[in-house]
Amino acid sequence: MEAHLNKSFKDLAVSVQPYSRCFLDAREMASDGQSAAAEVFERAAAAGMVFTPVTGISRTEDVEAALNHGTYGVAVRLTRGELEAGELARTLLDFMGRRQLALEETDLIIDLGPVDDLVVAGVIGLTETFLQDVPNHQRWRTFTISACAFPSSMGVVDRNSHDLIERSDWMAWRDNLYARRQDILRLPTFSDCAIQHTLGVEGFNPMTMHVSASIRYTSRDDWLIIKGESTRRRLPSKQFPDLATQLVHGHLKPHFAGPNHCSGCASIQDSALGASGLGSPEAWRRIGTIHHITAAMQNLASLP
Repeated sequence: MEAHLNKSFKDLAVSVQPYSRCFLDAREMASDGQSAAAEVFERAAAAGMVFTPVTGISRTEDVEAALNHGTYGVAVRLTRGELEAGELARTLLDFMGRRQLALEETDLIIDLGPVDDLVVAGVIGLTETFLQDVPNHQRWRTFTISACAFPSSMGVVDRNSHDLIERSDWMAWRDNLYARRQDILRLPTFSDCAIQHTLGVEGFNPMTMHVSASIRYTSRDDWLIIKGESTRRRLPSKQFPDLATQLVHGHLKPHFAGPNHCSGCASIQDSALGASGLGSPEAWRRIGTIHHITAAMQNLASLP
């Protein structure tokens, strides 16, 4: 646990410093018990982070720790499993009442979870079902709906090829909720999981597990996945410049937003030009995430 938290908190306080506050969820530490959640929030407080701890109505390990660190309020994350269990409104309001939490001081996160197996219409249907069961839309301090349409595996794309994966989480929010914003009680804030499936990368062992070099690149309604081959067959330091060249100068150039779009795109062009230090999967996950966040903010800013 100590090693994991040291890695997780590296540069985290600096990263969130520009923002008025952030949500901090310790749920991945649940298997380590209540002391692990307390340690997460204590570290954040000691680092000077302005954070709102996240908990949930079915959780046991982090509820007390979240309440003990609620200087900036508490956030409640609702899950798809809790929706499917039934009586969500009653369970949620009972949780709030027992913990003496005011709705106006609580952030609500409606988490659809992975929706990579659903088309846009399916995500819209799930969203509507969830929202119908959530009470008092207008009273919560913030009201967010989150989902993850990014695929769980790069196996959806053949090696040495590319494909477009639909951003069904974004399209469902834009074409349903935002389009009806004048007719619904409250427009939920948009949230996604960028270019990483919710399963995460915990437990990945590069010594025993295969990984292919790939670029994850966000466009308006899709993710462009450019995939090479196993890094055991060909070094990633050799593959990534070739993949970048396809995007910057090759047949995939129409998808490239240009080097001035963001620092991620500038790095992609640098790689295509032979710059060093851009040959690892870690570097490309960072590059792709920077580009995705920039693109998602531009998507939101361009809405009428």
